Amino acid sequence: MATYSGFLDPGSNRNTALNTSSSAYINGSLRSTGDTFSDSVSGSDLVDFYLLQVGGSSASLLNLVLDGLSNNADLILQNATGTIIGSSFNSGTTRETININVNPGTYYARVSATSGTPTANYNLTLSANPINPDQAGNSPGAALNIGNFNSTSNPYSITEFVSNTGAIQDSNDYYKFSLTEAVGFNLTLDGLTGNANVELYDSSGTGLIIDSNQSGTTSESISRNLAIGDYYIRVIPAANTNTFTNYNLGIVFNPQDNAGNTLANARVINPLSSTASNFSDYVNNVDDNDFYRFNITSSKLINLTMIPATGNADVELLNSSGGIIISSTNSGTQVDSIVRSLNTGTYYIRVFPVGGEATNYSLSVSATDIPTDLAPNTRASARNIGNITSSSQNFNDFVGDIDADDYYFFNITKNANVQFSLTGLSGDADLRLLNSSGVEIAISEETGTNNESISTSLAAGNYFIWVNRFDNANAFYNLAVSGSPSFQGQQLEIRIGSGSSNPDNLTALGNTLYFTADDGTGNGNQLWKSNGTTNTRITNNPGGFNAANLTVFGTNLFFTANDSNGNELWLSNGTTANRFSDIIVGAGSSSPANLTVVGTNLFFTANNGTNGRELWVYDGTTVRLVKDIYTGIADSNPTNLIAFNNRLYFSASNSANGQELWSSDGTGNGTQIVTDIRPGQPGSSPNNLAVIGSTLYFTANDGSNGTELWKHSAGVTSLVRDITTVVNAFGPINLTVVGNTLFFVTDSDGDFQQELWKSDGTELGTVRVKNNLTQAPNLGFGPLYLTAVGNTLYFTTPDPTTGLELWKSDGTDAGTVLVRDINPGADPNNSIPSSLVNFGGTLYFTAYEPTNGTELWSSDGTALGTRRVSNINPGTGDANTAKLTVVGTRLFFSAANGTDGTELYVI
Repeated sequence: MATYSGFLDPGSNRNTALNTSSSAYINGSLRSTGDTFSDSVSGSDLVDFYLLQVGGSSASLLNLVLDGLSNNADLILQNATGTIIGSSFNSGTTRETININVNPGTYYARVSATSGTPTANYNLTLSANPINPDQAGNSPGAALNIGNFNSTSNPYSITEFVSNTGAIQDSNDYYKFSLTEAVGFNLTLDGLTGNANVELYDSSGTGLIIDSNQSGTTSESISRNLAIGDYYIRVIPAANTNTFTNYNLGIVFNPQDNAGNTLANARVINPLSSTASNFSDYVNNVDDNDFYRFNITSSKLINLTMIPATGNADVELLNSSGGIIISSTNSGTQVDSIVRSLNTGTYYIRVFPVGGEATNYSLSVSATDIPTDLAPNTRASARNIGNITSSSQNFNDFVGDIDADDYYFFNITKNANVQFSLTGLSGDADLRLLNSSGVEIAISEETGTNNESISTSLAAGNYFIWVNRFDNANAFYNLAVSGSPSFQGQQLEIRIGSGSSNPDNLTALGNTLYFTADDGTGNGNQLWKSNGTTNTRITNNPGGFNAANLTVFGTNLFFTANDSNGNELWLSNGTTANRFSDIIVGAGSSSPANLTVVGTNLFFTANNGTNGRELWVYDGTTVRLVKDIYTGIADSNPTNLIAFNNRLYFSASNSANGQELWSSDGTGNGTQIVTDIRPGQPGSSPNNLAVIGSTLYFTANDGSNGTELWKHSAGVTSLVRDITTVVNAFGPINLTVVGNTLFFVTDSDGDFQQELWKSDGTELGTVRVKNNLTQAPNLGFGPLYLTAVGNTLYFTTPDPTTGLELWKSDGTDAGTVLVRDINPGADPNNSIPSSLVNFGGTLYFTAYEPTNGTELWSSDGTALGTRRVSNINPGTGDANTAKLTVVGTRLFFSAANGTDGTELYVI
């Protein structure tokens, strides 16, 4: 196919016509692939003539198309003498088309514009296709015999033409065929280039059985049940038209109809079983109903599918009177399916064509026994499954059309942790937990056949489990029920009555908890200890004692407190407590802080009134100033004290270097600046120190890269990676060690959205954990309360879709996920997990949900294994569990039961 443009304007008559057959263009007769000539006509150039050559030794179908019009233009075809033999006068820019069969010879195409119209650009496409000799006879006696057929015969097809115009007149095509058995006969006439119709006749060739008369080039079709015998097919041009058209005639022979066409003669398909029974048949505009009947003598789940092969058919399930129970009406050849639970009775299936379309179809039907309903449909009649605190039970049942709800009643005599799950679901069912009044207190609504689960703590009392289907589903299920005693937490009350002792500074020394609390006797916060059963007050000094900074050093507990000699360092052996040092003799306070153990040294910071706040040490013998790092009264203010490689590392400031990273072995000479990362004031401000093996990680600002992640290893201090290139963006925080991986939180792109990162100490190995910056945990203030349990990082982070909830990460993108949406729904439905702690390889934490308030929770990293542990403040009250501290095999924490104030609890 070629396109020609830019040629001299075609002449305005036949004598000056552009010769398309010249060597400059087609170089001969028109081709079947078509050639296009692009030009224009206008008010000053009204007519363009083109000379055409049609070759060959017999007639051809000549096709002229005028399109690409920018304004109205018309098309005329003339023979060699100028006689008009075809024309097209559509309005506007509608394409013009001429199709006509002609003998070999010369012809002229005329493109013309209407006077006064603007320029009309156009594309004139010319083609000629030889017409094959006529195969079909023109009368019943001369009909083409296409053979004998039965229901197993292959489809028959032929390509031909009919015409009542042009050089060839062939206004009748007859075909004869014979049937050796009754069949479903389906005929299509398509591929039409003009308007033609089709008719089916009896054995005489004159008795019309049925015809199809669609307009234009719309396909024709006939579907009919035919008996054994001879038949004729006639294809003709449409009446009152000048038509030449090619066509494709196709015939399909279907099996005999085996399904009854009314309820009365429906095909009986008993008995049905859980193994599907399969049926094949067809429907069309004549056989437009196929009925099947079945009976069931007990409750069954009926599952049927109907697959149409070539056309649209639908299916209905009917009751014994023919009333529609349910239908499936998918379009086209999509599979239709029905799942329905039915009680004893007689039922029908109806398959029917949509719009009379003809199609074979396959029907599959199964019936699965539904067990006797063991769980009634109301709370009043609920199945009693007894006490579940000490045993595990399983129940198999069904919910669906005939049994939408199943209720189970149970009671617990002591507070218990309970777990309920629905598994083996064949459809969508939901699980609900109700109190004795029927008020919903927990729910599981997973989609589809996903397992449902509820895990919670309950006070002693009566409850209901409610299993209900969702969205008309039919579902077999297994309900598993288990329970265990609830770790409500033993109260270790210190301040009797409604007042609060406010336990604080919880610290483990061996299997003993040391803490501070106020028993309300008038002396305020004192030092206490607990073995998990009994609380013992160690000190009872006058008010303002305020013990704090509890630190274990060897077998003793060191702490700070304030008596008549000011705030100084104290020591307790678990029985008594005494002031250990008096750095500022008399009533003055040196205010020790930052107590940190490194080997046999206890480091701390203090102010002796002469040297400012500096680094001090107790080396097992004496308490002394290690070094006056910032000479004179000024404070070097050591912070971020941490043990690393048997030395103390910390951040401190002096006049020459500003705030930098220092280390100490406890001697003055052995206390030195590690690296002057940012020479001069204000220094690099090291912070967030963390240790992994032989590497110390910290954050610092070298003055060029902003606050970034640094490390010190093998005597070398180096920048790990310049993560954030934006000036004044948030630097790394919350450095947390999980195995050999360092996790932290930072803002890499300066958008004030904090992200979760990890590092193996190399630049390439320092990466964002989850790539998508538009999803949690890379949103808002980012992850909080980073806590390691084994090789898993747990944290709390905001997500617009679930609120502030518990997440976990194994360091991979796919493994960084929400653990459970404890307070279901989007923000502001937040459970706000806090006080995360590793207790015996399980995560314990504090969280809120509206039914039970703020209580103690635990998690094994799965949604099912994330459950509320306590119900200390019953109902919706908040226990506000906090300060979770592991001591041996016990977990201590503070909580309020709504009656006794905030006290010490243990599990």
